[in-house]
Amino acid sequence: MTIHRRTILKSIGLIGLAAAGSRLTPRLHAEDAPIPPFPPRWNGQPLGRVTSAYMNARVEPSTQAAILEELHEDDVVRVRRVVSGETVWWNNDMWLETDRGYLYASFVQPMWYHLPNPPRADLGEGRWAEVTVPYTDAYWDPGSRGDQDSFVSRMRYGSVHRIIGLVRGRDGKSWYKVKELYQAYFMRATHLRIIPPEDLTPLSPDVDPRDKRIEINLSDQTLIAYEGNTPVFAHHISSGLPDYPTPDGVHYVVDKRPSERMVGGSAASDEGYDLPGVPFVCYFTWEWAATHGCYWHNDWGRPRSHGCVNLPAYAARWIWRWTTPVADYDSFYVRPANALDGTKVIVRA
Repeated sequence: MTIHRRTILKSIGLIGLAAAGSRLTPRLHAEDAPIPPFPPRWNGQPLGRVTSAYMNARVEPSTQAAILEELHEDDVVRVRRVVSGETVWWNNDMWLETDRGYLYASFVQPMWYHLPNPPRADLGEGRWAEVTVPYTDAYWDPGSRGDQDSFVSRMRYGSVHRIIGLVRGRDGKSWYKVKELYQAYFMRATHLRIIPPEDLTPLSPDVDPRDKRIEINLSDQTLIAYEGNTPVFAHHISSGLPDYPTPDGVHYVVDKRPSERMVGGSAASDEGYDLPGVPFVCYFTWEWAATHGCYWHNDWGRPRSHGCVNLPAYAARWIWRWTTPVADYDSFYVRPANALDGTKVIVRA
């Protein structure tokens, strides 16, 4: 498997950053129209999943407030409302009032209600599917939950996977067979929602691909998509850390994948990582810098990666659908015939 130059720095306690609708104001070229509104960090989702190794729930939205409870990665909270509180980092003062106390929003993944998905056997050559529960565990042997010898990986909300079959597990429940490029394993069928082909069709297919471009501003931590001089999509990002910067300059989308397992570093290192089902990847350099969805933080507006451009899954999906080359639903990856035929990506320091 290709080792990609990305990493996750495990957050300890409260580390934070800017809301996607924050005070950051991207710089515009004089000839450009006003950019679309930046989506908020939290958009009414009633649930949240803790993404840091641990996190303190407090009686008030402040790191100085008394601690009610220590939460851990994958704990789920019910979100009552979003409030302004202590600015832990200079560009984010968003906190969540939850049923267990106040949590800093940068390390709580927004989630909609997770209802069981009906298992489907009509998979044809395979289907793409997304995890709709806070997390689910994958096993080599279906139905062997709790057996560490059979355990593969924990899959989080929003990750995307290729399913190729429906089987009955040893526990009598329905499991999907999941295919990666180099291995296969099993996940609970009710935890995965099949993504219909129409949800992955191209966006703005009538626009000349040469008129599409993405501009990424590393200083502002923003991404704006243009059709000609008209901005049509905007979002805050998390780009590369100082030791692993996102490469500036003019690039082109050279490889697109609905899903990717990103692996790098040493398992014994604090910077080692193994991220299955990373959704909607658009590589724009052959050093494997990409825009892609991210389920391991909610920290948009601050550098976080090893060179990639992190976005929430819905935003990464929009970019994946809008850019060229056009991806076939059944392909694990697609590359343009000519490297310059992919959508232009301009990265400014």
